[in-house]
Amino acid sequence: MEGTIKVYQMNLEGEVDAAKMAEISRIVGQLIKGEMYGLILNFEAVEHVNFAILSSLVDEKRRIQSFGATSGCCLSDYIKNIFKTTGVLEAFPVFDTVASGEKATELP
Repeated sequence: MEGTIKVYQMNLEGEVDAAKMAEISRIVGQLIKGEMYGLILNFEAVEHVNFAILSSLVDEKRRIQSFGATSGCCLSDYIKNIFKTTGVLEAFPVFDTVASGEKATELP
């Protein structure tokens, strides 16, 4: 495979809770079946993340990687601080903008 890979951008907003995490898991499953190779979770419009779902979010990132796909997040400073405080920030490539995330998932 050469050139640009298929990247799905999921724009999240409001509160990311267990229900939203279930939706993220469903999307990840669809992406894997549909041979998408990149996922960018856009947290820019998120007001709060339920701490209880962060381990599940890391699990979904690992699931994506096990299929050779890439993932990353676009985080507001507030959400980045939540990720950092809970120790999950290091698990994700973090992009300043969605466009920079898309560019980072391109193949050489």
